[in-house]
Order: sequence, then C-alpha cells, then structure tokens
Amino acid sequence: MSALDSTVSLLVASLDLKLVQLIRDAIRTTDLSGGAGRNGIIAEPEFLPRRHLEPTPEIEPRRHYHPEPVYVTRPVIHPQARVEPAPPIIYPEVQSHARKSTYPFTPAWKMMPWENPPQPLLKVKLIKSKPDTERKGSLIDCFM
Repeated sequence: MSALDSTVSLLVASLDLKLVQLIRDAIRTTDLSGGAGRNGIIAEPEFLPRRHLEPTPEIEPRRHYHPEPVYVTRPVIHPQARVEPAPPIIYPEVQSHARKSTYPFTPAWKMMPWENPPQPLLKVKLIKSKPDTERKGSLIDCFM
C-alpha cells in the first residue's frame, strides 16, 4: 500500500512541476512578444495625475414670463332689479316620507324604553360533540 501512495504523490508532484513550467513559459513568451516592438525593452508604466477640468461659468439672464392678461367679467346686479327666489322643489319620495307611515311596526326611536315590552331571551344552542381533529390530516400523512 505504501508503494502505491508514494507513486501517486510522485505523479502529483511531477504534474505540479509541469504546470509551473508551462506558466513560466507563457509569461516569458508574453514579455518577449510585448517588447518586440521596442527592441526587447519592457517599458515601465507611466502614472499621470488625473485630469481636472474647470469650465468657465456662463452667466445668463433670468427668464421672464409675460403671460397675456385675462379679463374676467362679473355679472352686474342692479339695486333696482328684484330677484324672487324660486319655489322649493318637493320630490314625491320626500312627500311620502313626510306622511305618517302605514307600517305595522313602529320604529325603535319612536318608542320609549319603558313603553317597549321586554323581549324574550334568545337561547343559544350548544352542540357537544367530539372534534374530529384526530382523523383530519391522516390521508395527507399517508402519501408523504
């Protein structure tokens, strides 16, 4: 077993070495091809300060709006002219409510509390049965 482990570790180490050699060759090739136009000299990067522009301000005159004048005419009421108010309009629905109602029941707000006889109490029906929560959900649990 130890012979197999040492063989595997030797194989992994040789592959890592081959990978490093390929990367170094790629870097060397890139450096040589990039510097071929400049006689093989690799130029250092040149760092320049950031350009800063300061535009000259343009001062323009303010805008003025001159809308056209609007003339509103108002009705003129002469002091000698008399206007009689129109008679009120009475709709038929309002007239029917104004009459005495012919309903068999009197409204609650027209009766005094002592005139209203006490109403019988409503009995609440209680159904005592066992809840079926034990059986609910059993079908869903079977399929999950």
